[in-house]
Order: sequence, then structure tokens, then C-alpha cells
Amino acid sequence: MKICVLNPFFYPYLGGTEKVLLELYKRLAKRHEVCVLSAALQSGNSQEGEEEIEGIRVIRLRSSYINTPIFPIPMPIMHGIEDAIRKEDADIYHINNRYLYYPKTLNAIGSTGGKLVITLHNALPRGINPFIDIGGLAYDVVWGRRIMERADAIVGITKNVVDTTVPPPLMNKTSVIFNGIDYKRFRPRDKGEGEIRKIEEEIGEGEIVLNVARLTWQKGQAYLLRAFSEALKERRGLKLLIIGKGHLHSFLHDEAERLGITNKLKMLSDVREEMLPYYYNAAKVFVLPSLYEPASIALLEALASETPVVASKVGGIPEMMKSTGRYVAPRDSTGIAESIIDALEDRKRSERLAKEGRRLMEKEHDWDKIANKYETLFRKIA
Repeated sequence: MKICVLNPFFYPYLGGTEKVLLELYKRLAKRHEVCVLSAALQSGNSQEGEEEIEGIRVIRLRSSYINTPIFPIPMPIMHGIEDAIRKEDADIYHINNRYLYYPKTLNAIGSTGGKLVITLHNALPRGINPFIDIGGLAYDVVWGRRIMERADAIVGITKNVVDTTVPPPLMNKTSVIFNGIDYKRFRPRDKGEGEIRKIEEEIGEGEIVLNVARLTWQKGQAYLLRAFSEALKERRGLKLLIIGKGHLHSFLHDEAERLGITNKLKMLSDVREEMLPYYYNAAKVFVLPSLYEPASIALLEALASETPVVASKVGGIPEMMKSTGRYVAPRDSTGIAESIIDALEDRKRSERLAKEGRRLMEKEHDWDKIANKYETLFRKIA
């Protein structure tokens, strides 16, 4: 079977969707011919042209970029994508971002006779702010739902994504397939390991509260800063570490200064992927205070690492975490602070929940099983 994957970015860019596609397709590439059509990155990490990664043929197209705070990431316009689609003449075309593919692209796919699958990595936005919520709904009404109508199969990465985003008449061709986690790499480690000690020295003495996410309003870091400020009143030794990039970097820095916690906060935007497992192990608690969260790879990474988790009870988080962490309401800084303190003080419960989280990742988020589910779906419609 020949599979053509469409996504604006691919490795070495490593957002949540890109991590998913690398893990999924390096497995399927062992049994099928796989190519990825993506944009050449602005940063110069990947040039226009073709290369092979983990058995996957990656074609990076010349692209122009739209940079605006309206979008959480730069949005590429990929030139020549329709010609590339027709040239591939694949059995399956797998779209992973409904915001960047329009009629000409879908018509090119249709002209090949290949089947179209769309995976919804993002639900219809709810609870962020009126502009984004209404804008997301307007987009889906005008175009997003038309892509779903033209697809031969729809995949949602959680049931929440499906229930909030897929129109009822299309449910008969929709399925839920969770994202996976490399739990052999993200695992509990000896706290005396050299890399973990280096991180502790880098952050400074104290208990590390960790957040890994894009720096956007959606991820709720503004409320985390206020919560951390409150938690410091009870545990002066806390340190807050935020790992991520985004347009809120300056705002968060200014907010930390206003709250008087600058000396307790460290923000990192250039952590290498291979180092991430050590950061989760260095942390005493991982906090994901999202306002909207269809699914979160960082949450899976923290659970697989046996790091105690505090997370908003929104979107697909309850499906992924189940009862293995502490829940808070979005925007509730006081509740977040109380849960952080509880996670640190009730160590027995935290350790029990963390071990249950690890077992849950092994049971429900194994990449080999997930790759098999996609393969079964593709064979069914091809």
C-alpha cells in the first residue's frame, strides 16, 4: 500500500502532531511505501527537497509563511502541493491539519483515485476566548466540515474531539484512535542519573513544578503563574520550569515580574528532544492548566515518566489520564495551587497515582497497537 501523508510540518519540527506522525509512520514504513508532503521550515533546519527519515520519504515543498499572533504557530503556504499529490498517485492520502488544505488540494487527491483519511488532532475550540471559539466554529461551518464530508474515513484522537467536531451525519465513517507514547524512552529513571542532576543544578535548589506546552492562551500558563505565586506562600522552596515556545513568552515574563516570582521561574525554549525524559524525571509535579485540550502529548509523556500530574478537567484529558492524576477547573488559580501543594505533601497518593498512570500508558497508548489500528483502517477503505 502506498500512503501519502499531508501535514504542514514534519521532523525535525516536533510539535505534538509531528511527534505522532514520526512514531506512527516509522512503523508503517516497514510494511508500506510512505511519503510525507510538508513545508520547508523557516528556521533552515530542513531545506526544500527530498530526504529519507526512518524509512519515510519526506518531500519538503518551497513555502511562504504567515506569521501572526492569531495562529499559535507560523502557517505555511506550500507551493506545488497539488502537483506533488498527483505525482505520488497514492492509495491513501492522510491529512492531519484541516486548516491548511483547500479545494484545489482535495481535487488533486480526488483525481488520483486514492482514498482520503483525515485525522482530527484539534477539536472545535471551546472555552479559550470568544474570538477563537467563534472563529473556529465559523471555519468549520464554512470549510472544515466539507473536508470531513469528502473524506472516506475520519479519525479523532479522543472521543471528545469526535463529539465536539464531527457532524452527526458523518459519525458512521468516524473512529477514535488515541495517540501513543514511547514509554520505553519516557519512563521513571534513577533520580541520581547525571542528566537529572545537571538539570537540578541548572534550575537551582528546590522542588520543580514543570509545564511543557506552547506558550499560548490555550495552554493556561498565565493562570499557572498566579497559582505558583499562591503555592509559594506555603512552600518557599518551589521552582517553576516552563518548557515551550510561543507568542506569550514576553507576556509571561512580564507577568512573573509583576507577581514577584521572576527568581523562581525559568523558561526554556530550546530543550533537545532527547533531554525531555530527564526533565520530567527531575520534576516533582507536572501541571497542564489548559483552557482547551483535545489531547496532549506532554501529558502522556509525564504519565509515562511516573511524574505526578495536575491537569484541567477539559476536552480529552479525562479520557487519557482517567483517575491517575489530580484534576482542576480551568482558570482556577487557587485550585491549581492547592493541587500542587497536595501533590507534594501527599507523596504516598502521588506515587500510587503515578504508577497507575504509567500502567495506563503501557496498556492504552502503545505505538505498535496504534499503528496496527491505522493500518487496519487504511486496508478497509483502500
